[in-house]
Amino acid sequence: MSTFRYTGSQITTHWMSVLVILFLLVTGSLVLADLPNTVEKIGNLRIHTILGGLAALLVVVRMILKKRAPKPDPISGSKLASAGHMALNIVVLLLVMSGVMLSLQSGAFDAIYGSGTLPEDFFDYIPRKIHGLLSRVAMGLIALHVLAALYHQLFLKDGLVARMLPGK
Repeated sequence: MSTFRYTGSQITTHWMSVLVILFLLVTGSLVLADLPNTVEKIGNLRIHTILGGLAALLVVVRMILKKRAPKPDPISGSKLASAGHMALNIVVLLLVMSGVMLSLQSGAFDAIYGSGTLPEDFFDYIPRKIHGLLSRVAMGLIALHVLAALYHQLFLKDGLVARMLPGK
């Protein structure tokens, strides 16, 4: 079993990313999707857009930290894990980009941060369809990520999960 541990900044940005991305996926799917596009939705969309920007920033910071920090010794499935991490990072960044495109194309940006109005239906815009599809892809990748971590923890017992937990 390896004694390698990620740096405190890597661990912090990982778990902050987890919280922000899960919040965005849950609220986007279960709250925003069901709210009518009225003035009451604007506050929720403002939070969603701000946190979406934070998610992108955290992903970029994580990618930079990964390049600069010491690397763990390869373990079972390292190449597959790297591909999964890269896919998840790319999907999160594409989610943010599709959200920005939707906000600009639909006029929602002006409604959220100015004095415009929300469109009648976001699904009239292609970026909304892409955003929804990417959110499902992200959910699937996250599920695979969690299952892989559980596999390492419960079956391989290789200490992989301890690398990303705070403490010594």
